[in-house]
Amino acid sequence: MRLITIKKAHIESELFVLKSKLESEGIKCFMKNEFTTQIMNYLPSFEVELQVSSGEFEKAIEILNQMQD
Repeated sequence: MRLITIKKAHIESELFVLKSKLESEGIKCFMKNEFTTQIMNYLPSFEVELQVSSGEFEKAIEILNQMQD
């Protein structure tokens, strides 16, 4: 399974609403670097990445676009 990043944020809590929405729609999500940013939050180069599988990428982007409207 190949994972694709759909959104990045320095603070993971900024991604929780989107992750919850995607999971409620049946899309499995992963948070890359979630714990690294908690430990090394003083370094702005570390970002949390919200990822979905390549097979669910288009559906996830559609939901993301609906949330931004």
